[in-house]
Amino acid sequence: MLKFLQVFGLGILYVVLSPFFVLILALYVVFTAVIMVYLFFKMIILFFAGKNLFGDLPEDIKAREILDQQKQLRQAQAMAYQQAGPLPPFGYGPQGQPQPVINHVEVKEIQAAPLPEKDEVDK
Repeated sequence: MLKFLQVFGLGILYVVLSPFFVLILALYVVFTAVIMVYLFFKMIILFFAGKNLFGDLPEDIKAREILDQQKQLRQAQAMAYQQAGPLPPFGYGPQGQPQPVINHVEVKEIQAAPLPEKDEVDK
């Protein structure tokens, strides 16, 4: 009989507490739905603004620093190039003598020949 009363008491407890459990579950579902809609619109706005919802990662910050350094270096080189003065015409030296355009040591000239005809390849 004691076992029956324990089971019966648990049943009554479940019946009394189940509406509260369902209420808590419903509130949780409503809360998560509102948060989902809010984040959806926030992400769309940030996407078109060119920003990230989660902020910059450490790799992004490091990459931006490297790009900024390269940009500053290019600007400094451009300023030095502009201060050096005009260059002579391309391919000519200071007195107007022709200069080789490609003077790299590892550049080799090749003999250009037409490709063989299809009939010659088959023979």
